[in-house]
Amino acid sequence: MIVISSTLPDIQKILVKVFEKYAPPNSFCVAQSPEAKEATTAACWFPDMPYLQTLPKLQVIHSIAAGVEHLNLNEVSAEQFVCRVLDEHHQKGMFDYLLWGVLYYQRYFDRMLQQQQQQIWKQHRQSYSHHIQIGIMGLGHMGGYVAEHFAAMGYQVSGWSNSVKDLAQVKSYVGTEQLAEFLAQSQILINLMPLTADNTAILSEALFQQLPEQAVLIQVGRGQHLVEQDLLKALDSGHLRGAIVDVFDEEPLAADHPFWQHDKIVVTPHIASHAPMSVVVEQILENDRRIQANLPLCNQVDLTKGY
Repeated sequence: MIVISSTLPDIQKILVKVFEKYAPPNSFCVAQSPEAKEATTAACWFPDMPYLQTLPKLQVIHSIAAGVEHLNLNEVSAEQFVCRVLDEHHQKGMFDYLLWGVLYYQRYFDRMLQQQQQQIWKQHRQSYSHHIQIGIMGLGHMGGYVAEHFAAMGYQVSGWSNSVKDLAQVKSYVGTEQLAEFLAQSQILINLMPLTADNTAILSEALFQQLPEQAVLIQVGRGQHLVEQDLLKALDSGHLRGAIVDVFDEEPLAADHPFWQHDKIVVTPHIASHAPMSVVVEQILENDRRIQANLPLCNQVDLTKGY
């Protein structure tokens, strides 16, 4: 039995409808229902963790997305497992979004839009993939996929992570001691890291100053990675050429937020990529079957790492 738990009423309603559409009857229930006491897995997005800990048979806390920072891992008991949703459609969707972002700067579309506003007719020398150095922060399930696909297209790709990665045509940098070298060659910096205590606010003035002049940022990690005022400062000083930002510390983005009107920032409303909801339900159902059969779980989170 799966219990659906979100402290956000709109999300709770959506999850119920999705499970009604894709899950077998009587395979799920809502939080606070009598059936919840039989639940072995919780499908969660900002769940009511204190309530979930009162459910006697609950063994799996399951994110409905790839991220798990919304689960408050400190409240997960030692006897429980945490899982997330990983999906090839999600990977492909993310790569499509990032390819658009890279081409936006590679082919100077940012400057073309500014020129259009000023009625300026000016051509720019065409830049090819092998001219572009892409740096990817985070080389896990998503970052590794993206890195290899950009490399296969002829881009110069490097990645930075906590451990050495063996990826085709991708140069791997590891740890804080190699961060400066990684940043120094990243003309387009893509953030795909999971959020941890160690990398909160990592996209800050100190990091931006280590990027090449006129570098750009594509921020699709987590909103808490970015110090927003530091990005504005780096753009306004001219050190950074531009930024595409899809995730924010507070969502929805406030109507008076300076990002909306900034001519060097492209704002998208947390839409870079999502796994199909049919896949989300399928993976949660599968892990619920596995926990009941005492089998290894899919996409289990290492609680010591937070991802």
